[in-house]
Amino acid sequence: MKHTDMNDMYREHAKIVYSFLLKMCQDPHLAEDLMQDTFLKAMEHIDAFDGKCKLTTWLCQIAKNTYYDHLRKQKKFADTEVVLDELTGGGPTPEQEVLSKETAKEIRMYIHQLPEPYKEVFLLRFYAELSFREIGQMFGKSEVWGRVTYLRSKDMLIERMENKGKEV
Repeated sequence: MKHTDMNDMYREHAKIVYSFLLKMCQDPHLAEDLMQDTFLKAMEHIDAFDGKCKLTTWLCQIAKNTYYDHLRKQKKFADTEVVLDELTGGGPTPEQEVLSKETAKEIRMYIHQLPEPYKEVFLLRFYAELSFREIGQMFGKSEVWGRVTYLRSKDMLIERMENKGKEV
């Protein structure tokens, strides 16, 4: 791809990729940095683009992977902490904090045990707060597929949590 084509690609898709990353990370500065990294990777691997999906979808896949790489490097996965009852006045008791951290750790463990694509769809919906349409597009599927896959992943998590004490 020629240099001018790459500039056109950037001008045409940068706003979408930035918005996508901003939804995921909720940090404008980080989203900007990740967007730059995304386009750098896209330029390096443009030959891998086979045209089976929209260029925007391909770029958002790269952006998503760039964001996940960032999280791994920072060891900064989002917490799924349980909302604690504010009625204690001074915040949660030490016992509640320990239970909350243990529950969040347990939930993360169950999420990472989900088979693909359920794990990725759950993470995209829950953490990145993507719409079902956006999720479906990322996988080259429909909005309904995104919704059904998310609901199935949620059901799997609930079932695993309910069965945790029943395992022998």
